[in-house]
Amino acid sequence: MRRTDTLDLVPLSRSAAPLQPRPTPALTRAVVAGCSVALLALLAGRPALLLLAVPLLAWAAIARARHTATHQDHGVPGPLVRTSARSLTEGSGAAIEVTTVSGLLTSVTLPLSPAADLNPPHGSLCADGQTRFSLLAHRWGRLEVGPMHVMVLDPLAAHRAQTELAAAALQVIPAASVLEATTAVPTPIGISGVHLSSRRGDGTALADVREFRPGDRLARINWRVTNRTGRMHTNATYTEQDTDVLVVTDTLADIPPAPGVGTHPPSSLDLTIRATTAVARHYLSIGDRVALHDLGYLIGPVRPGTGPRQLRVLVDVLSRAKRGSTGRTATARRLRSVRTGTLVVVCSPLLAPAAIEQVSTLLALGGDVVVIDTLPPSLGSPEHVARSARSHEPPRARRYWAEAWALRRLQRERILRELREAGVPVTRWDGPGSLAPVLLSLAQMRSAPRMRRS
Repeated sequence: MRRTDTLDLVPLSRSAAPLQPRPTPALTRAVVAGCSVALLALLAGRPALLLLAVPLLAWAAIARARHTATHQDHGVPGPLVRTSARSLTEGSGAAIEVTTVSGLLTSVTLPLSPAADLNPPHGSLCADGQTRFSLLAHRWGRLEVGPMHVMVLDPLAAHRAQTELAAAALQVIPAASVLEATTAVPTPIGISGVHLSSRRGDGTALADVREFRPGDRLARINWRVTNRTGRMHTNATYTEQDTDVLVVTDTLADIPPAPGVGTHPPSSLDLTIRATTAVARHYLSIGDRVALHDLGYLIGPVRPGTGPRQLRVLVDVLSRAKRGSTGRTATARRLRSVRTGTLVVVCSPLLAPAAIEQVSTLLALGGDVVVIDTLPPSLGSPEHVARSARSHEPPRARRYWAEAWALRRLQRERILRELREAGVPVTRWDGPGSLAPVLLSLAQMRSAPRMRRS
């Protein structure tokens, strides 16, 4: 595959030692066969047999002369692997180019990755020393490219050299989805920001028009009301504050999706990573402080921070999460304290008792808790059960996993109902619009009428 466009490529890996071309079996067969036929013609006294030996020996001589003229006896430089991006977003692609010596046939083969698509799928052959692959990443995380087998061959296929390059890693960050949600929060607890507070002070949102008092700013005088009433009036405003957002992830177990559901179906860890990324991106873009706490051991904790740097730190930590269970699901890293009024977003499949207890603890500590259900929707669904019932396995050999997950979902409904009765909204992660109604209802709770105790 020839290079058709120009990209800014960065080195990915390179062979440390030069390649040493060796004669191919074709060259060896040509020399042996040509010499044998020439010797037979001399011994048998049949010059006509030389017509069979001359083409083979001539081809071998020309191949050796070309090999010497191009200084390939001292070896050729090792292949250089370059890529258009060392870090790419989930669902995006990158170009991988392997460069050898110009004028040599280059063959590159590498194994397929289950988390990415390659084009061409298995390998490529080019004649100008440059071959290119297109890689499309489907899942976040560490993407291994390789090990890559590179073989170079001269145009006459008389000498070849080959090497195997170790696998190189690309970082695939979670999909950069934009959360479709309101910016309002129930309890802003910061100093300055974009969230409207119920406390009056310096701001832009009009709260009331009242008579002027000593100390009021002259710029806030309402001249219309002043001219109409004859007394000085000023505008009273609400303050605007930021808030603390804490994302709690439940990675005590990575629950896989139901088998046979679409292409690259997400697991519970995939849904957790995508939801966390969307929530962090949303609130960091409006100036809030975002922190991360993991109940399990697949994601490391992140301290509170603001701005684009905090987003880069969070995305880097999330993309380095370890897939699969670590075997330490018996204990959870619990959170013992949280600032009152903190918006807490818990991403959990709600199966582990430790995660459910942590939600209750955060609510008792004064946090505004929202739970995102990250259990794969395919598990225990009617389609999953029906597909399992149509299996051709004998009854004794069949494992009733689909029916077991359906019963587990029924048991989990009681937990979801108890959380909602306790005032904790629970929503399933279905994309960027999942949290919009939940956050809007939480923001409206602040202005709802409350009963006064007598």
